[in-house]
Amino acid sequence: MIHIRNLKKQFGENVILRGIDLDIRQGEIVTMIGPSGAGKTTLLRAINWLDAPDEGQIELNGAAIDAKTATKKQISGLRGKSAMVFQHYNLFRNKTALENVTQSLLCVKKMNKQDAILRGRQLLDRVGLLNKADAYPDFLSGGQQQRVGIARALAVDPDVILFDEPTSALDPEWVGEVLTVMNEIAKDGMTMIVVSHEMRFVRSVSTRVILLDEGVILEDGTPEQLFCRPQHERTRLFLRQAHLGIAAGE
Repeated sequence: MIHIRNLKKQFGENVILRGIDLDIRQGEIVTMIGPSGAGKTTLLRAINWLDAPDEGQIELNGAAIDAKTATKKQISGLRGKSAMVFQHYNLFRNKTALENVTQSLLCVKKMNKQDAILRGRQLLDRVGLLNKADAYPDFLSGGQQQRVGIARALAVDPDVILFDEPTSALDPEWVGEVLTVMNEIAKDGMTMIVVSHEMRFVRSVSTRVILLDEGVILEDGTPEQLFCRPQHERTRLFLRQAHLGIAAGE
């Protein structure tokens, strides 16, 4: 479904991605973990071409693009197959929850207004927020705003949803409600790529866990393999620092 080859990215002299190769199958829930500055968010944003890579190729369900020859049409085709859920919600402050969800239905999907409203209400109901359809973001909790962001992502019927640390900006009491919604989406078979520090979610929901360090994929395996039988000392150190207490040999 997703094929990434030799993906490279740097900002000035700072090299972020050092030739990433990665394949992700339909229906996988792939979580990326690793220390700050490892390249996790940059890789996620490169998949959606929000941060255009300097070199490399990406193919997403037939939409193929090369960093050296990318055209606007190819970029649009790639973005049309994915949706992004951001760390800080990125909702339109002057639009209601329902209007935030229906925006893409009206502008991208070209639905008529009545059908868009019906679909928007169905999606808000799916994330448990139908009763907040007419509320503006300033009157929603952080967890509620993030759930609106998830409903907005679902609205475009993406092949994959990209989650950039979706709970890191939330107060602890709001984290659970967002993770519950993500769990439900995962059960429906949605392909998901998640950058997360929520290790309970990583272990319980992910089909694969990827550990990035200094712009390279250091480990790639099932949650059991990575958390219980890590292959690299750097992985063991990261897990210890994350206070998991599950590094190999402990």
